Amino acid sequence: MNVTLVSTSITVMGVIIALGMLFAWKVPISQDVKKVLILIILNIAVPSIILNGVFNTDVSGNLLNQAFLIFMISIIFHIGALLFAWLIAKLFRFESTLSKKLVVLAALGNTGFIGIPLAATIFGPVGGLLAAIFDAALDLVLFTIVIAFLQSGSGMSIRSVLKSFINVPLIAITVGLTSAVVGFEPPAFARQLTEHLAGLAAPLAMLYIGMLLQGLFKRSGVGAYRQIWFPLTVRLLAIPLMTMFVLSWTPLSADLKNLVIILSAMPTFTLSAILFARYLPDKDENTAVITIAYSTLLSLLTIPFITWLAAVWF
Repeated sequence: MNVTLVSTSITVMGVIIALGMLFAWKVPISQDVKKVLILIILNIAVPSIILNGVFNTDVSGNLLNQAFLIFMISIIFHIGALLFAWLIAKLFRFESTLSKKLVVLAALGNTGFIGIPLAATIFGPVGGLLAAIFDAALDLVLFTIVIAFLQSGSGMSIRSVLKSFINVPLIAITVGLTSAVVGFEPPAFARQLTEHLAGLAAPLAMLYIGMLLQGLFKRSGVGAYRQIWFPLTVRLLAIPLMTMFVLSWTPLSADLKNLVIILSAMPTFTLSAILFARYLPDKDENTAVITIAYSTLLSLLTIPFITWLAAVWF
């Protein structure tokens, strides 16, 4: 893995995050502005990364095999991460509701908002496509196992679960891979359009993260709860290290190993705050908000470290 490239990409993203925080500090950011950014990122930029990965790549049976493989790896990885975090939480005997929060915050990373743009930057169009498939598998685990875990068996609406899977990135994956299978050749206009729009994802996502962090720190301060060491250590260090160890025993290609390692080192996923407010009895999202802020900032240091360690390991 190219440690210099990863470090440079992370540094650039860190600077853009800082610019987003500065901008939000100087100019009040309304909820409407945030909604517009999210809509552009999730409904235009990220789908363009996916389609760009299909349109500008020689799609062969090997790529389709990689797509299926990365989907299955992601499901196994996220279920394993949940079990790993749950076992460690049991050892420390955290209080029941807090334990659920810490397990989810420690196990699940921001493979979509940060992972897809970063993978596209480091590994090119194919990396962005495979990262999107990895994130799609996370959604499957999230809206089934994780919600059931948070609700403690109280039941959930099948309709709401199915509705959560109807989103533009997943549609882009389906359309892109289907077009590749049937041999559809996109016109030059579509190739160039998706390539340009894909370039919006990383800077816009980092600007939004910066704006979000500034709002989180303004609302919650820079303080932290006593057990924050648990999700930060497990999410940013223990799980990536465990992933590296397991992958070293597999016959996967070096590119797939590196991609999975990078995605395993992502900070806590931003949707956790919404899930806690929706599905936990105490409706408390502060734990998630604080963890998101600190894990995102610390990941600017831990991701290059994990990358360097992977380069030495493999």
